[in-house]
Amino acid sequence: MVFMDRRCGAWQIGTEEGAGTVEFRILFPAGPDPKVTGIRVAGDFQEALEQKNWDFTGGVALSREPGTDPLGTFWSVRTPQALPAGFYEYKYEVDFEDAPSRIVTDPCARYGGLSEQNSGIVVGGSSPADNRIRPVAGGRLPLTDLVIYELMIDDFTAGYRLGRAPLDAVRDRLDELAGMGFNAIEFMPWTAWKHTDFDWGYEPFQYFAVESRYADAPGAPQEKLSALKRLVDACHERGIHVLMDGVFNHVSHEFPYPQLYQDPADCPFTAHAFGGTFPGLADLDFHNPITGHLVHDACTYWIDTFGIDGIRLDNTVNFHVPGTAHGLPEILTGVAEHVTARGEQNFSLTLEHIDTTAARVTNDTAATSFWDNSLYEQTFTALWTDTISPGLLNALNNRRWLADGKTPTLYLSSRLAGRGAGERRRVPTLVEAAALPHRPVHLDGDPADP
Repeated sequence: MVFMDRRCGAWQIGTEEGAGTVEFRILFPAGPDPKVTGIRVAGDFQEALEQKNWDFTGGVALSREPGTDPLGTFWSVRTPQALPAGFYEYKYEVDFEDAPSRIVTDPCARYGGLSEQNSGIVVGGSSPADNRIRPVAGGRLPLTDLVIYELMIDDFTAGYRLGRAPLDAVRDRLDELAGMGFNAIEFMPWTAWKHTDFDWGYEPFQYFAVESRYADAPGAPQEKLSALKRLVDACHERGIHVLMDGVFNHVSHEFPYPQLYQDPADCPFTAHAFGGTFPGLADLDFHNPITGHLVHDACTYWIDTFGIDGIRLDNTVNFHVPGTAHGLPEILTGVAEHVTARGEQNFSLTLEHIDTTAARVTNDTAATSFWDNSLYEQTFTALWTDTISPGLLNALNNRRWLADGKTPTLYLSSRLAGRGAGERRRVPTLVEAAALPHRPVHLDGDPADP
């Protein structure tokens, strides 16, 4: 990994529980000159340094690291003294040669801030040894044996979390999901987004940060990463696999990296669209190898740190360009090689490739599956028209297009309706007909009272 191995973002130096020095580091990839003349970091940690909080003029100045590095130029600084244990928020003020200074959040932060697009850093808190993630009980199963529930963390917990961190509240209902027959959960994006309002998470803002809305527990903001680790471990304890929804084609227009450049158009991550474009968002540029490094690092960070069991890659049509190994093929190959080197098996890589070439792309890359809407469409039409089309047989036999070891992920919609306190019943659908043991079935819905 480039960004995490080189400790980009903010990190505590050492593992002391009561206090610690913090290091801030930014990488400007090799390529266009960002025309940066100075960087200062400020935040609510400054009072501990006998300064005024959020005073960028008196902020701690980063320095350009000496020497040359093929990756690019690093700027870094350590706080002049240790900070007491706690959760701190920060931003950078960046000075340019020929433009006004700009206040920018940290693109490589591992914690989302609680407001104003801030970044966060924890000093102290529980240690990694206190938050170990056990493997899936019974061993990780191949994708063909999974029945997957797609879960939007905020929406799923909205009716009962009562002020707790949503990541903690999800654990309350894992036994219910397991009892319904699910042995995998595909979590919709949990990475940080650009504001504090409700968001589906499909405009990436910080690839390495847990969204603060999901992880913030009143009185314990320093446990933001621990909340996700506890959830993954609780899933694994019940034999539930954890699949991450990864959005790697595009980012929010407020993605921090371009703002670190005097001319944001020079930023190598977003300089040009690579394949297709997504309206209203900034497309990632896989022509530049550093973009592949960024996405690869994001994938391997969540694999190594949180023990996830698979990734569903969103909107892959727009970063797969036939004839080039850049973009989707390089990401899939890199992740597959990484998990193999870790000695892991049955790690799933599922493509949302809504195109007639989906099976071919799955066969030609390291993907294990593609998101197949055919059964969903057939069952929806059948319920709507009260007729069953012969096309249903084709939808149930679509594995024939894939090579051995690969399978389609079928997608259906289901819902549970309330019948009384603590009591639920299944709304009749054609879901039951899809629970075939030889292919994964993806069920989408909320088992909450409507």
